[in-house]
Amino acid sequence: MKRPRILIDVDGPMADFVAPALEAIFQVTGRRFKASDHVNGWDLFSGLGLSDDETKEVFHTMQVPGLCLGIPTVDGAREGIEELRKVADVWAVTSPFGGEHWMHERDAWLVKNLGFHKDDVLHVRAAAKHGVYGNVLIEDKVDTLRAWQAAWPTEMPVLFELSYNKNEGWSGAAVDNWPSLVARVTSYLIGDHPKVRESRCTHIDVTGMCPWCSGT
Repeated sequence: MKRPRILIDVDGPMADFVAPALEAIFQVTGRRFKASDHVNGWDLFSGLGLSDDETKEVFHTMQVPGLCLGIPTVDGAREGIEELRKVADVWAVTSPFGGEHWMHERDAWLVKNLGFHKDDVLHVRAAAKHGVYGNVLIEDKVDTLRAWQAAWPTEMPVLFELSYNKNEGWSGAAVDNWPSLVARVTSYLIGDHPKVRESRCTHIDVTGMCPWCSGT
């Protein structure tokens, strides 16, 4: 039986990118910001009033060996990923930040902290994520969710809500913690709701049956 596929962004849902970014901003500008109080937009650099030159310097500061490997894991992510793997294949779809160390460190971070295999990690720019098919996309960037939803209208995009994306006008599925995310996605894929079962029936496999609705 073909398993469903869950696509999940890394920075935001699984990795706390904001923490090292705010530390780098402090190193460059001497200004200290707190995520819960000051970060209120997805582009945190412009949202915090950094100049173009300051932003470039922060990027340079973050493109050093070891930084990506040291990013904190979001609470509940490890346990949540393990639960999702019980019902689907889980692929990490991540946009590389830049620098010669980031991509291979991101692979190593995902393998060590969240049990991914390197074959399950896709490095894709945010502007191109809509080209990756899955049954669910979990993201923290609303523009990416909208583009993906337009490309795959029968599938489910889910916003992982954080302080910086709650006011972006997203009207679809949204969660702000891992237990809620697991419950929402698992319910959708298993198809407890009649409308979900009806929508799943568009996915006919080689046997001529829908694996989500047949109960096999």
